[in-house]
Amino acid sequence: MIDPGQSPSGRAGSIQFKLVVAFLLVSLLPMLFAADVATRVVSRLFERNVETWLRETSIYFLNNILETQQEAVGVGQFVTAQPDLVRALLADPDRHELPAYLQQLIRAVGYDLVAVYDGEKQLKFSWPAVDAIEQVPLTSDNSLYRVRLHDRTVITAAGVRQFQVDGVPYFLVLGTWLDEGFLTAMENVTSLELRLYYRENGKFVEAFSSRRGADPNLVLPQDVSDALLDGTASFYDSNAEAGQYRGMYSPLRNTDGSIVAVIFCGLRSRETLSGWLNQTNLFLSIFLTGTLLSVLAGYLVSRRLSRPLRSLAKGVRAVAAGDYSQKVEVQGRDEVAELATAFNQMSVRLAQLHDLEAQLRRRDRLSALGEVAVGIAHEVRNPLGIIKTSAELVQKKSVLAPADARLLGYVIDEVRRIDILIKEFLAFAKPAPPVLGLVRPIDVVTRVTRFCEPELERHNVTLRLLNELPNAAVNGDDDQLYQACLNLILNAIDAMPDGGTLTIRLCRSEGDVRIAFTDTGHGISADLQERIFNPFFTTKEQGSGLGLAKVFAVMESHGGRVECRSAPGAGATFTLVLPLIIREPVDVAHHLAG
Repeated sequence: MIDPGQSPSGRAGSIQFKLVVAFLLVSLLPMLFAADVATRVVSRLFERNVETWLRETSIYFLNNILETQQEAVGVGQFVTAQPDLVRALLADPDRHELPAYLQQLIRAVGYDLVAVYDGEKQLKFSWPAVDAIEQVPLTSDNSLYRVRLHDRTVITAAGVRQFQVDGVPYFLVLGTWLDEGFLTAMENVTSLELRLYYRENGKFVEAFSSRRGADPNLVLPQDVSDALLDGTASFYDSNAEAGQYRGMYSPLRNTDGSIVAVIFCGLRSRETLSGWLNQTNLFLSIFLTGTLLSVLAGYLVSRRLSRPLRSLAKGVRAVAAGDYSQKVEVQGRDEVAELATAFNQMSVRLAQLHDLEAQLRRRDRLSALGEVAVGIAHEVRNPLGIIKTSAELVQKKSVLAPADARLLGYVIDEVRRIDILIKEFLAFAKPAPPVLGLVRPIDVVTRVTRFCEPELERHNVTLRLLNELPNAAVNGDDDQLYQACLNLILNAIDAMPDGGTLTIRLCRSEGDVRIAFTDTGHGISADLQERIFNPFFTTKEQGSGLGLAKVFAVMESHGGRVECRSAPGAGATFTLVLPLIIREPVDVAHHLAG
């Protein structure tokens, strides 16, 4: 069973929860479609960018090799232009040493090998000492060579320069090792794994790897080899070596077009975005992100819609509890705003109906009380008159003991007091009709405050008069309005036994004259405010309970009303509301003079 006082915002059946679920359901299928499309687009774009990057890196790497070979030819021209130097090298081929200046020059330009061959392909000199250089073409073609040293075998990018000494033809080979000194420098620039596959016996065998040592058992994949040998400019594999790399294979060709070696540029998947950027993970990421955004949007929209509804529910509960002052904030111009406006109008109307109902009930009670009171008063006043007359005669003619005379005096005084009380009650229960005429409220207030000045001073009460309607006039009975104001001032004095401030303000509101009496006393609790205008209700020890009831009756007879606004500890304000008749000072002066 749902507690009507409980807010529904935390329940699964609330409007906010349903709106969030609706947003999720409505966006689920579009989000699936959008995630699939976005996954395909992003994956293709990523693969395309990686492929382009690797291709450009491979081209850059191959261009460096080609430039190295071409520069070797140029450096070789410088060396062969010095016949004496070449003669010195050929004179002692077992020495394997270069002059110091030439060795520094060769190392400065980045070369590691200097070799001289004769026309019969016989090695005449090498620096450093080499066992053999395989497949040395005695032409100026740029190429790669496998060089066997005494402790290792390396691949060199070399240039060949033909020259003659004393009419005998020779060939100068100038090369750079494709090892850590060359490839690792490239790796530092590109953050890639670089490999060199050298062609040997119809297969491409790994000759160097920047991440690990060369593995002679590792050969180029057959599909890559076939594609490159068939003329493919480069081969991109997004799933190289069982998905470990995204790799680009680029061939290194001689001038005749034959492939000498293949360069591999690999982007390791687990070390880059490609480790997790596969279609499944990308799809899940986009789908979950979109779903969370949909839920967030649904939550924000539902909160925006449900907040005024919760405010309305709170207002309805307050009105049901009797708080007709409850208002709902109106935001926007939609249907919810119209509902909030209608609720506020309903609250105002209910408050008016509640006040009207209270007034009608009070009026019915007063009417019934008046009819009963008149009958009872007549029945009581006649015996009281006889008792009073008899007691006065006995007091005058008989010789009584002092104690008896005193007791008889008490009887006469109490009868007189009861008679005065009956007169006041009759005046309240059956008041005389007001003698209406044009009256300026400021004149009535001035008259009553002058009369109460001594009483105000005696109780240390400061009076403040705020007159915002000096020339306004109402249709009323001057004496009855005076009596109503007097009762309110006396009540205010009683509410401030230790002194305070009484503020009387005259102002206009919606065509009415308002005379407000505000004290700084202890205030009136909410449960007593509904009863203070009932006859014989009082909180004073010596009060009759007819003062505020008389004020209520006077305002009823003038077509106005009396209002009370108070809070415990914050004082109280009683306001007399009368219809405004004349506003212009000329009219007031004319009517009052007439």
